[in-house]
Amino acid sequence: MAGFGRDFEDRKTNNSRMGLGVFRVLALCVAGLSAVCDAIDENSTYWQERQQVLASEQITIMGQDQILNADEQAVNEFLMERKMAEMDASFSSLHYLPSKNFLLVREEIEQTDVFKFLKLMPKGAALHLHDTAMATVSWVVSEISYWENLYMCCVAGDQLLLKFMAVPDTSCNWTLVSDKRASYSSAEEFDRELLGRLSLVLDDPVEKFPDINAVWKAFESTLIAMTGMVMYRPAWEAYLYHALLEFMEDNVLHVEFRGTLPRLYELDGTELTEEESLQVYEKVSQKFLSDHPTTYFGTRYIYAPLRRVDNISTIWDYVNLAKRLQQVCPNYLAGFDLVGQEDLGLPLKDILDPLLTLSEGEVKVPVFYHAGETAWMGMSPDENLIDALLLNATRIGHGYAITKHPGAKQLALDRDVPLEVCPVSNQVLMLIADLRNHPVSGLISEGFPIVVSADDPSTWGAVALSYDFYEAFMALAGAKADLRFLKQLAINSIKYSGLDNDNKEELMNMWQQEWDAFIEEMKRLTSSHGRTINPTFTCVSSTSQPGF
Repeated sequence: MAGFGRDFEDRKTNNSRMGLGVFRVLALCVAGLSAVCDAIDENSTYWQERQQVLASEQITIMGQDQILNADEQAVNEFLMERKMAEMDASFSSLHYLPSKNFLLVREEIEQTDVFKFLKLMPKGAALHLHDTAMATVSWVVSEISYWENLYMCCVAGDQLLLKFMAVPDTSCNWTLVSDKRASYSSAEEFDRELLGRLSLVLDDPVEKFPDINAVWKAFESTLIAMTGMVMYRPAWEAYLYHALLEFMEDNVLHVEFRGTLPRLYELDGTELTEEESLQVYEKVSQKFLSDHPTTYFGTRYIYAPLRRVDNISTIWDYVNLAKRLQQVCPNYLAGFDLVGQEDLGLPLKDILDPLLTLSEGEVKVPVFYHAGETAWMGMSPDENLIDALLLNATRIGHGYAITKHPGAKQLALDRDVPLEVCPVSNQVLMLIADLRNHPVSGLISEGFPIVVSADDPSTWGAVALSYDFYEAFMALAGAKADLRFLKQLAINSIKYSGLDNDNKEELMNMWQQEWDAFIEEMKRLTSSHGRTINPTFTCVSSTSQPGF
């Protein structure tokens, strides 16, 4: 389709940004200036070649082979008007939201028409998430931190620990959270401080996190504090259920999330085994599905322990546990991964022997490796991409460095292995400052297979998936990507999920029904309400004053 967005951009480019412009030249020709007309004739070959190059580029953008029906075209016109209005305003003011640190502009993003549109859009599946960073931190603080028997303690390095206990143990100088809260001038003051310890939401992130190691250290500190609290079995059941609810309310139908699988514990300190813990995960997921059978499809889990270990024997333990989990929960466990800051963890090539056994024997475990989540080139972290592909990864987590490895890129194309792209995470964790420069932009322009996900949304104050879709649509995909790109993202998320073919088909049908209803409703809203979007949803806002 010609598309309002492309016509609009061509008009802006040729008329406003190139000085004289085609339209003005034609006007002068009509006015009778023969010299100008002769110039048009002399330059006609140039303009034809230029148009051919632009047209050939347009064909390869991811999603451009999607054919929109009449209603989708009308909605696309509205969407592209809003997208180009935001882009043109930013072009003049230089205040372009995806070029700014997400922690500083999240609330501005929430006010844009494009974000409001994406919030309502059925997005298919979220395929790259981490367990203790899925549900909003503000909900955890306002809900779980008010439960009885929650204790807190700070240890070396000012690390906050949180744990539910009937009677505090002697491992730390524990204080009841309720008592600590009561010692503050107000509960709100304490809650703001606690929220700052459980997230990276700060007023001064640039000053607080001067380099990638600093932000990763703070990030991991939030996860340690959160994990101790929510791995209390009743807390985890409430947490996981609420996380799935937030994603469903963000119009996500299916979730695949990763976790290190720390053992759940009871109030008396009793720990469940890893197998028992995963069975609790599955039970909660099934309960959520039974409560929302028409608006949610399902949940699966990827066992993803830490890659930063001292020796290979620990990796053997991981692999053996993964195989046991596959037998205990064959319909719930989607596969295996390794997580943590890739630059500091063992490279895949050093632990090949245990990893190779995941695809051997009677019990086989699919793999979804984080690989290439690094700014380095020619080092172990970026070369993990090659090993992940040779180890038959189903999807590549992040894959940020893949454009530096044409062999790996071609291998991924040949095997149809997509990248799980998490733009907000890449920016907050300091791989890239301006998302317009993200390497995946070139891949999108070539039609390389990707899915977009949220990684650890609660850590940076996001809710579910819409924020990452916004960054992908506005920055990674460029000005000319339209509704077809967004539609392809949703389709990709289903196509590349860990589901079998029958379940993929069922999920695709469910998504298609949601999509058709969305298009119908958007056409109604944009035609009957002055072409504005007024969705009903709540965005979580929070401030932070760290420092217990």
